[in-house]
Amino acid sequence: MADLRVSYSTLDGVHHALSKAAQTFAASAVPRDGGAFGAEDVTQAFATFRRSQERADEWLANTSRTLAQYARDTRSLVQDADELLAATARGTG
Repeated sequence: MADLRVSYSTLDGVHHALSKAAQTFAASAVPRDGGAFGAEDVTQAFATFRRSQERADEWLANTSRTLAQYARDTRSLVQDADELLAATARGTG
């Protein structure tokens, strides 16, 4: 039977990187035009772009948070299973 090897440090690194990405996306902001464009069509186009960018940033932040939690949960579940298997092998589980 093949060995299953899980790197806790890799899972911790993935969790950290995705948590940081979530913070980055959540904190990003597209500036407002402040009336600099002048033409109403250009101002409306920029507003549409801005709303689209904000939705994309929100989706990316939420997805990053979800994947970070998956990495954390995976680490926890594998660690619990490993401890249970070790206890069973020792006859104490």
